[in-house]
Amino acid sequence: MKCIQKWIRFIWKWIRIFWKWIRRTPLRFDRAYSTHKVCKPLLIVFAFCVVFTIVLWVIWAKMEPCLSGCKADSHLEDVIRLMLASSNYPLPENTMSHWLQLLIALVGTMLFTAFLISTLSNILTNRAASHRKGYLHYYFSDHVLILGGSKVAVGILNSIAVGGKLKKDVVILTNRDAEQLWDELVPMLPDESWKKRLMIYHGERNMEKALRYCQAELASAIYITGEDGEADHDSINVDCWKRSRDWREKKATALAQCYLLLERNASAYLFNALPKEDTSTMETTIMNRLDSVAQQLLIGDGGMVKAFTLDRGVMEEKSDLHVHLVVVGMTQMGYALATTAAHLCHYPNFKEGDEHPKRTVITFIAPAADEEKKFFRGRYPGLFELSHSTYMEEGKEAEKSCPNPEYGDFLDVEWEFVKGSVVDEWVRDMLRDWRSDEKQLLTLAFCGLEAERNLAQALYLPREFYRYVDEKSSLDLRDPLIWVYQPDSSALIETAYEEVGRYANLRPFGTMTDSFDPQTEKRVAAAKRINYLYKKSGEVYTGMPTDEKELDGMWRELSYAEKLSSFYSANSIHTKLRCVGDLSKPIEEPLLTTLAKLEHARWNMEKLLVGFSALPMQERKRLNEKGTKEEIDRLKKKEFKHKDIAPYDGEYGIPDSSKKDDLAIVKNMIDVIE
Repeated sequence: MKCIQKWIRFIWKWIRIFWKWIRRTPLRFDRAYSTHKVCKPLLIVFAFCVVFTIVLWVIWAKMEPCLSGCKADSHLEDVIRLMLASSNYPLPENTMSHWLQLLIALVGTMLFTAFLISTLSNILTNRAASHRKGYLHYYFSDHVLILGGSKVAVGILNSIAVGGKLKKDVVILTNRDAEQLWDELVPMLPDESWKKRLMIYHGERNMEKALRYCQAELASAIYITGEDGEADHDSINVDCWKRSRDWREKKATALAQCYLLLERNASAYLFNALPKEDTSTMETTIMNRLDSVAQQLLIGDGGMVKAFTLDRGVMEEKSDLHVHLVVVGMTQMGYALATTAAHLCHYPNFKEGDEHPKRTVITFIAPAADEEKKFFRGRYPGLFELSHSTYMEEGKEAEKSCPNPEYGDFLDVEWEFVKGSVVDEWVRDMLRDWRSDEKQLLTLAFCGLEAERNLAQALYLPREFYRYVDEKSSLDLRDPLIWVYQPDSSALIETAYEEVGRYANLRPFGTMTDSFDPQTEKRVAAAKRINYLYKKSGEVYTGMPTDEKELDGMWRELSYAEKLSSFYSANSIHTKLRCVGDLSKPIEEPLLTTLAKLEHARWNMEKLLVGFSALPMQERKRLNEKGTKEEIDRLKKKEFKHKDIAPYDGEYGIPDSSKKDDLAIVKNMIDVIE
């Protein structure tokens, strides 16, 4: 009895499985038939045709004799003739019943005409739709891979174009609607022919499967841009970078350049502590998108007019002016602009020890400046141990902070924090005072989160900041520059300064499509040359090597922080050259020493902004005289303290062994940027 029950349960189990399989057959059919792939739908049609042909042939051969009592002439070819063409009905001299011939002809018409044609049409329609949606994948090699559907892609395409044309295939992977991205990108392309080189895939950039069908292992360059407006943009981009690196280590046979774009300052800050990477298959350049925007605005290269730089090209050694940058809005963009200015704005007219030294002043204006100031100072504690800073609030006396006397007073940048808004009358009075001060070169940058509000605040500045309507002459040295952050479109401001003379000093910046620096490759090349000068500073310099492999080999030995240091140094060269004035003559003493001081001032600021701290003066002096290499290295690597964050000269300054690096750079600046 138990055996019978066991068999009944076994049979019932398989009946249920079979019935479930039968019930899911329509789903399997619909999935297979509606796919963009060619094989499955055609196999289904072929299977139907074969099955129905055999069934009808069996009916004719086996069943008709029983129904009509006549022997059937069972030729399969006759059934196939009727199936393929209904015009063959009726078959001459054939014993098959006319009703059966008609049935076969009707079935054949349905299968080989309606079903087959609709299947082929369905395949073509689905493939076209799948192509537009980014679901079809093709073979590419030596291509450019952009991981993310950000508008930054437009700037990347412009930067890699040669002679106005794309020379390589470009694959963009996005998790957005690929068809929508096509509609957004195509109108922004400068040349319609670029579409032929462009392919958009749909998928998640931090999935190995997506990297596989993008042929990431065969790409010659990878740009990890992410999507616009992502909440976890930087985290996903870093995950994508790690997966791309791991995938290429397994599959790639050649080296690819990788550009990792980050949005938040803190994200890029973390990379400063990472060791050097394995660059056998992928060499990574870390880029903060907002830093890239700030660099394009502040460096002053690429044909930028001197009148639109912070220093206006007049900050020579005897100048009695100082640079004043006012950042309206303590946002990520505002921080990027301020810290980039702190990297670059070091001028020869700063004299340590003067009663009123001409420091670069960077001012933040924000309604929550009291809270934001705490975050900013907390992030750069080493910087504010050495900096002059001022906090201002309506109705209160300004709070001033001075450098810790144990460390000395040698930085040439000071900071101000204003709690308020440019619509507050007391702030507007302060802006008027700055505008009327003939000793400062004033620049205002509106960096709020809302583009429309930035523009409104800029246009409603006190009237002294703009000219009369009928004035269209070139900018005067005393005209303040007014920069407005416009991430979406700059058309309105461009129209204002092109058509209305009153707004000649107004400029937009930060448009997403232009935020990727087109000078990136040149900046990387310049940074490699800076590193070469560092490595060879103790040797006789005979010129840059003609073989790029030597530069590349030295570059790949660096950590991310060391690479970043070379970038900052290379970026500052254009500021130094504007301070020189006449470039037709060789740079000689004492100007060389002055420029070396500027390079060291820049280096001081760089180290403080990446998280290092200075040492007390007496400790610096002791280490310079008696310190061991082990002790100095321990302070740098374990405690993030550097003995050379110090003045250039004097009892507590840097030793001559450190000065040779600064001199090596300024002596050969022209070789670096050419």
